[in-house]
Amino acid sequence: MATISVTKLCKEAGVSRTYYYKHFTTYNQIIDQYEMLSVVTYMRGLPNNTRLAMPTMMAHYFELVAVNCEAQLVLFETGNEQPLIRGFETAFLYLLKLDKINQNPGSYTTRPYWGKFLAGAVINTSLRWLQNGMVESPAYMGQLVADFLKIQRTQKRETH
Repeated sequence: MATISVTKLCKEAGVSRTYYYKHFTTYNQIIDQYEMLSVVTYMRGLPNNTRLAMPTMMAHYFELVAVNCEAQLVLFETGNEQPLIRGFETAFLYLLKLDKINQNPGSYTTRPYWGKFLAGAVINTSLRWLQNGMVESPAYMGQLVADFLKIQRTQKRETH
């Protein structure tokens, strides 16, 4: 994090330097706080439907990424993508817990590591999308991620 100043970090997080020094002792704490605020914003922006289709949920996430593109690129460039992964996973698991996401029969969403896998995949995809100049729309990216998740099971796997 030596490549980002406290001033820039505070500006991106929307807090003053005084607030930073009073409430945080590390860069990671303010980055985690910033990402949690982004997750709250994301969740408040979701449609109030009883259940969300995966393309809709993902499109809203890519809209958030587009709005926060500069801050997210700074996090990627400084090797600090973990708060983004944790934030996405937290939101996704919370929405699952509330039964807000449509799930197909036999869905992988209840399996161990699913949230971490999906969060890493979505964050990596959003990074490439940002680096490519966000040529595709958030709706297109949402549908793309949903299509990636339509993996067909060809044989039953052993569970350990």
